[in-house]
Amino acid sequence: MANAVFSPKDFKAYVILEGASSAVNGNGFASGEVNPNAPAITSNLLKLNVDSISFPSFNVNQAMEVRAGDGRVAKAVDFFHDNRNSAVEISVSGVLSNTAGHNLLIENIMGNTDDPVAMPQNHTGSTGQYGVTSVDNATFTTVLASPDQSDGYNIVLRGCLCSNFVISADMGDGGIYRFDATITSGLLPILENVQAPAEASGFVATPISLSTATAKTVNSVTSVMQNFNVTIDSPVVYAGVSNADGYKGFESFARGAETSVTASSTIKLDSATRGILSNFHAGTVDTAGSFTLTQGTASNYSLAIARSALTNVAYNEGDIMMLDVEMKALAHTGAESVLTIDKA
Repeated sequence: MANAVFSPKDFKAYVILEGASSAVNGNGFASGEVNPNAPAITSNLLKLNVDSISFPSFNVNQAMEVRAGDGRVAKAVDFFHDNRNSAVEISVSGVLSNTAGHNLLIENIMGNTDDPVAMPQNHTGSTGQYGVTSVDNATFTTVLASPDQSDGYNIVLRGCLCSNFVISADMGDGGIYRFDATITSGLLPILENVQAPAEASGFVATPISLSTATAKTVNSVTSVMQNFNVTIDSPVVYAGVSNADGYKGFESFARGAETSVTASSTIKLDSATRGILSNFHAGTVDTAGSFTLTQGTASNYSLAIARSALTNVAYNEGDIMMLDVEMKALAHTGAESVLTIDKA
């Protein structure tokens, strides 16, 4: 008898790196895994500090239209179902703390593991073929862990990439840093996993606050900042189809035609910031450090956008007159990163 009553808040979200297809201990799947149908989730999982999980939708391909013939009811013989060419997508959000799981998502969408992690002007992102030419750190496994493996199953998504990552904060709720991430996979999900997930030791979810930032500039102007949002968007596309054991689903993965970095902030209107409106109307490209947010502890995700164009500037008519400023980061030369995030 099924006695459990689950809340969406009961589920935990974990990630773990996958190795290159040639790695002795990776086999293209989670570290240490030897059987893709029984993934290695019983140790070393990296926990995400989430408060909300948007569970996956399974966008299978089906055809059940009425065919010409006897009667006007769809017939069983005409039913078609395909689940291989169907990407699976989830989103998670929560409090951003400087932990290995959050760093994995940032490194995946930024395309490198350096510190600070930097997006170069010629950024292309990882591409590969599942089980054949996958490169190390290109993909990861995501686990949505059921609180009870007797009445519920874990959802395991292999071959994942992070397609969108947002860092934000608002002094209206104390300035705590938050994140939103979209994760996508081109492989068939494992929906009936009953292993007992085990996370890596050392997880400490220490909050980061906008109030501890030592430098805040918008359009290269030191500003009194109410909130900010930095978004990295790098869509993932899939091609082909694979029926190989452990790799059923799409055959190849790649990043879309554009990876965009945008930022927005609400700042106080004053003698320092009043010229930003003119800069927007003039179409001036800012080249002197467009957006910087430096934390007192620099490794707590200090952010820097070197060069940008303003995409919108508007008056914000609250109790205090503010400006809403939006910008898009632009690439320039090899010596100048589009975006840098200090993470360790």
